[in-house]
Amino acid sequence: MKKLLCNVLFALFLPSAAFAADTSEHDASLLGLLVPLIAVTAAMLAMLWWIKRGKASTGSGPLKLIQAVAVGTRERVVVLDAQGRRLVLGVTPSKIELLAELHATDTSATTP
Repeated sequence: MKKLLCNVLFALFLPSAAFAADTSEHDASLLGLLVPLIAVTAAMLAMLWWIKRGKASTGSGPLKLIQAVAVGTRERVVVLDAQGRRLVLGVTPSKIELLAELHATDTSATTP
């Protein structure tokens, strides 16, 4: 019972070392370090792939952000393409207003 209690308390502070107590010393040094390392690395790579995939799918919709310029602390002028139309919008925390609609051949809004 004391050994079980020691293993549980030890598992709270060093989980890989607690699993190593149950296996032989040779296998414990290898498995106790590599298995958690591989699991964490795989989880991080899966999360990075998921985040990258999510951001890539947002730009392929009907709206495409061309440029956004801050004109105040919370106000922006935004140029975007919406299904072939180029719109200039004024964006504030309380409303979004259409400022102008540009022709598709007009590229003056994309120059900084």
